[in-house]
Amino acid sequence: MSQPGMKKIAIVRGKFLNRYEMQFFAPLVTRYDMTAFASLTPYHDRFAFPVVKLPSPMDIPDVPYKMPVLNRLFTDAHYLFGLEHALKGYDLVHTAETYFRYTQQCLDAKKRGYVQKVIATVLENIPFNNEGIRGRKAYKQRARRELDHLIALTEKTKEAMIKEGTDPQKITVIRHFIDTTRFAPDTTHLDRLSDPARRSFTIVYTGRLEAYKGVMDMLSAAELLSHDPALSPYALTMRFVGTGSLAGAMTEKERQIGNGWHFEHTSATYDAMPDVYRDADIFIAPSKPTPTWEEQYCTALLEAQASALPIVTTVSGGIPENVGSAAVLVPPGDVSAIAEALKHYVLEPKKRRMFAERARKRARAVHDISIGAGKLAALYDRVLSG
Repeated sequence: MSQPGMKKIAIVRGKFLNRYEMQFFAPLVTRYDMTAFASLTPYHDRFAFPVVKLPSPMDIPDVPYKMPVLNRLFTDAHYLFGLEHALKGYDLVHTAETYFRYTQQCLDAKKRGYVQKVIATVLENIPFNNEGIRGRKAYKQRARRELDHLIALTEKTKEAMIKEGTDPQKITVIRHFIDTTRFAPDTTHLDRLSDPARRSFTIVYTGRLEAYKGVMDMLSAAELLSHDPALSPYALTMRFVGTGSLAGAMTEKERQIGNGWHFEHTSATYDAMPDVYRDADIFIAPSKPTPTWEEQYCTALLEAQASALPIVTTVSGGIPENVGSAAVLVPPGDVSAIAEALKHYVLEPKKRRMFAERARKRARAVHDISIGAGKLAALYDRVLSG
């Protein structure tokens, strides 16, 4: 509950309001009077602080060509009807991305004197990306000029922003964080994981089933390993948690892979995700870049680290900053390297335990929500006092 004298903070995320990001804002509710602003159908809407919902083009049900049409009509579809007036009286507004339409609305609210300060978190890590639609380049230029401060998700994001012309003095790197008490291994996890007698392993992937996430590379790696005699004594399960356009193609390829492999496709609510990781032995996130996208950070890697899982992932986008030395990193799209990394985890119990312990240690020392909340509070106070 807010107290008299608390600064009022508005977190504007529209359709993209979600528990993955909002968890590290939760510790700030005793320090600030916080409210989130969302579309009518955000990803999540139950937090430690209230949510105001406003109509948005993003609420239109998915239909063919939805986003291209909406983005050309609105320059960017992340617009919240009535947002400017709803922000009246806030001391600081925390929006996202320089090209999102609601970021322009937040700046309009500041121009009208409704709010004092506006900052934005930026995830985009490819310089001059998202400028193909008419008007977006001007949106980004205005945001660079008028935002009081910008938060870069990674150093790679900061470099992209500087190349675009952002004043480096206006940028602070604050990454995403994770609740390491919620995402945590059970007391027997490490002993089970490092048991040299283990002959069955579950390799889990969580996320979209799309080419840029490397899901077909995972199956190609499994196919390679299905012919490796060193793995013939083992029962290996590859579990995909998520949906996407490649689900059918994946199922077809999986039918062609035998020799000890089992494949599972499932989904889970966010409340169930800690158990998804506790039921796994190895985590994999083999993202690979495209001309217009690179992995910005990957929240699933934070969850896997906190859950003390040995990790295989790729040198792509912000991933190296995310995992540090707490994962085996391979080149994007290198199926042989993915297969080799998985093979070593299966065959080497000491290696599994070493990387599991590294992951948990890094999660608690680098990624815990208390650390993120502290960095965010320090930035809020600095901007508000400026």
